Amino acid sequence: MASSKNDSFAALFESAPKQGFARRHRVGDVLDLEVVSATPETVLVALDGKQEAFVDPTELTDANGKLTVSVGSRVAVRVVAIDRTTGETQLSAVSKDPVVVSAAQGPPGESAPVQGASLVVGMRVKGKVSSVERYGVFVEFSVPGASRPERGLVPTVELGVPRGADLRKGFPVGKELEAAVVAIDERNRVRLSVVALRDAEERRAFETYAAAEKTEDVADGGKRSAFGTFADIKKKK
Repeated sequence: MASSKNDSFAALFESAPKQGFARRHRVGDVLDLEVVSATPETVLVALDGKQEAFVDPTELTDANGKLTVSVGSRVAVRVVAIDRTTGETQLSAVSKDPVVVSAAQGPPGESAPVQGASLVVGMRVKGKVSSVERYGVFVEFSVPGASRPERGLVPTVELGVPRGADLRKGFPVGKELEAAVVAIDERNRVRLSVVALRDAEERRAFETYAAAEKTEDVADGGKRSAFGTFADIKKKK
């Protein structure tokens, strides 16, 4: 029995995702880069770990004008111009949301260009279910700056549903879905994960909470414990 196009697509992802490869940047490349400076006036990213490049902060702000990234965040940017004399590279953000680091799996400070695609591993995407198969669901989503929608597969294991769940019932065609890009193969076929995005959001919420607690500790002038600050405990003694 001949296998279908979708079956061959699914077979691709039974093996481990492959990492991108390093190459010289060209206009149109989409890169996954680390933010090394983030202020309302300037956002700088590390380009190949050897130089820094500027990204317009207005491209990385939410509806309230607040930056969506901070130092250490990874962002997806497109190369829009390269000065042949100085080598200075002009970048433009393709998404306001930071790249999901756990999904990117790349070593810090390295870019991961994806040839012929406007996506990078770790990018957050939002789209609609276009078809449901026995091994997962296909999602069609738009990418800023792309001329046409992209299509990716969310395998059953990446949906975060119980084993044996009815995918057609839980993910009907047209249902909106958010996921992280976890792999792009050499033919630009995209693998998505709802689980990776959820885990990243939970980790980010914890880190935000921990940072707030640390700030409160400093403001209180003592270290907090289950019984209060260090200063409170000394007073009780």
